[in-house]
Amino acid sequence: MDSVHNPDKFKNKAVRTKPSQARGKERVRVILAAALDLFREHGMEKVTTNDIAERANIPIGSLYRYYPNKDSIIEAIVELYVEDLSSVFKDISRNPMLPYLTWEEVLTLLLDGWANHSRLNGSFAFLFGIWANPSLYQQTYPGQQQFMKAYGAALRKRYAKLTKRQVLVCFNLSIIAVKMTINEDDQKLAGGDILQETIGIIAAYLDKVSEPSEQAVDDMLI
Repeated sequence: MDSVHNPDKFKNKAVRTKPSQARGKERVRVILAAALDLFREHGMEKVTTNDIAERANIPIGSLYRYYPNKDSIIEAIVELYVEDLSSVFKDISRNPMLPYLTWEEVLTLLLDGWANHSRLNGSFAFLFGIWANPSLYQQTYPGQQQFMKAYGAALRKRYAKLTKRQVLVCFNLSIIAVKMTINEDDQKLAGGDILQETIGIIAAYLDKVSEPSEQAVDDMLI
């Protein structure tokens, strides 16, 4: 699995100048990586663009060349994370065996991929912080919808009639499952099998909502 910190991924994430040379791409990567580290350490509200420039070891003017403010940096990081995970979900959706797998097997593919990506990139706590902050959530709302859409598309490859509400329920339960899986405190309290246990809960819900109704079964028997 590719890291979110691959410099080539950052070339289209600069709001102002779009870097084409290796030096420019590396500078953008350093800015976003420094911002992500600081957000995790101190929270997004307390970090300033000056803090980010200092951590990235670049002049503040170089930061402003690519990003006019902190909000634009936050949006770039969210976009990158969402694009990466959407790609993971789309790859799973292309699995020709997906319609024949159990819900537990489908969810294991999705949530293992999600958790492994978060462990590799350390981005999940940051994203969870955005979900918990109403103003930041609204700021990045289009990305959140793209994220859930890619997740829902994978579930619908298994059962096409899932409603938006049912996908939303599964998506939010999956957020909690991944958080507990990669959070050290949760792991100490809940144990290493918490992901599979939570997958079982979501799968039981999906088994219920994807079962044909009694009337539909009667119609098939006639």
